[in-house]
Amino acid sequence: MRDFNKTELYEIAAAGTDKEVNDKLKMLVDVDRRAVSRKETIGYMLFDGSTGFNVDGHQELFNNSYIKISLSKQSLYNAIAGVWDVVDDFLIGGLIEKTRTRWGKFVPYMFMSAVPYAAVSILYWLMPLLFSQGNLNNFDYLPKFILFCVIGMLREAIGNFKDIAKGGYLSTVTPYPSDRRRLLSITNYFSIIYSRVPDLIVEFMLDFVTNGLVSTKRSSEETIGRAFMIMGPFTMVVYAGVTMWYSTIAKERVRQNIETPKILDSLKLVFSNRPVLAVFISNALGSFGTGFSTNDYYRYVLFMTTFETIAGIPSVFFQPIGFANYNKLSKKYSTKSLYAVSQVFAKTFYIPIWFYGRFLKTKSGQPFFLNRWAMLPVTAVWECIYATFWGVRSISITEINNEINDYIEWKCGSRNEAMLSVAGTIITKIPSRINGILLPLYKKWIGFDQEAYPKGQHQNEKAERMIFAMCTIMVSFLVLTSMIPITWYNIDKETRDRMYKELNERRAEKAEAVNAAAENEAAEKRTEM
Repeated sequence: MRDFNKTELYEIAAAGTDKEVNDKLKMLVDVDRRAVSRKETIGYMLFDGSTGFNVDGHQELFNNSYIKISLSKQSLYNAIAGVWDVVDDFLIGGLIEKTRTRWGKFVPYMFMSAVPYAAVSILYWLMPLLFSQGNLNNFDYLPKFILFCVIGMLREAIGNFKDIAKGGYLSTVTPYPSDRRRLLSITNYFSIIYSRVPDLIVEFMLDFVTNGLVSTKRSSEETIGRAFMIMGPFTMVVYAGVTMWYSTIAKERVRQNIETPKILDSLKLVFSNRPVLAVFISNALGSFGTGFSTNDYYRYVLFMTTFETIAGIPSVFFQPIGFANYNKLSKKYSTKSLYAVSQVFAKTFYIPIWFYGRFLKTKSGQPFFLNRWAMLPVTAVWECIYATFWGVRSISITEINNEINDYIEWKCGSRNEAMLSVAGTIITKIPSRINGILLPLYKKWIGFDQEAYPKGQHQNEKAERMIFAMCTIMVSFLVLTSMIPITWYNIDKETRDRMYKELNERRAEKAEAVNAAAENEAAEKRTEM
């Protein structure tokens, strides 16, 4: 049972009637209070949205057609970067795990990584300006490839500081799960709109230019390249400015242990807890992707990058449902259930889409998947279904990771957010890096033409057919496979609720211990003076 301090006891006694006293007691031990202020909420919305405020979704096109790195060398880079990724994950995760400052464990790294990450990313988007046209058009030009590798690995390393700090900070911003879910609901819905702005601008520009809807003095290839070199650096300046500002008001409210943990002990904790392993194995299976997304299908097959945006107009009315109701659903169902159901429903509709597009044909004998008008209604239906579950899916993905962080604290008495993040990302990055090595080689096998799209040319028939299959039916199969380990996740609703009540009491005691240690240290310094 929690002990109350004098101030709290006076407040309880002054509450009046028995009902008022009971209500006051309930509020003081409640795990569902609100700690994050309105200013911090707005700040976090802008910060979270700015981390996705970029045009990184078009990097593949930029690498293929503007930096012009051959598919074989892209495969080689992914092999080199995969090894580097594992090494720098451990180094960076260990450094962050041992950090203790007056500003917290994660906020300093959010602040310090913002400008370096933006600077290296700006250099990436300006790479075409660093080489003569002859060397730029040479897909195997070695100095260009070396610079590409250096920039890529720097982005990876600094990005790890950024990502580990952001993920860890979210698990410490409030000790109350409903407060965190409220913050996630508002933020994720806002980010859908805000962070999509640069992508939408580029997508419409791509469609207008490649389909000849606008005329320019330059070639379509040159126009698109210049747009990337403007939008890429601009978004990075916005990201750096917002992140540095938010870091000045960000607060970590879940106290860390006074003692810094040993790295090996942290890893042992990570791999000896059942729900943690269930989530990690699920994520690992889920990261075995095909390398192709529906955006690739819309761009390279339907030749309409904005197809998803246009087909998704009706889904706007369904999108708020999951965000608005997540807290209500979480009171009835476990995070595991919300996570699994939303993942499955969001992706399995790809199966009928594949059958529809592959085996039905127009009057002229053209398969539906090659025809925009034939694919529009079925894509619109899928977008509505996806949007309905999107809020629950996006919040539960974050919440299940926060929940296993809290589970380790509950079971073992310490928090290990950084090493948990490192272990999780390594497990998922290994298969994703394997994909990165194989995908360029797979593209060569299907005859994918790197230069076709900017020139307004379609891919060959085999490539179009395989791209459609790999971004629909294969994705469904992989998602269903990744959900099997989640059945081992043993935090049900009752366990979750009990866990947070007990954690609330422990955290209050830990906060008192940390404050007492700080007061003793200050007293010792005064005595020495």
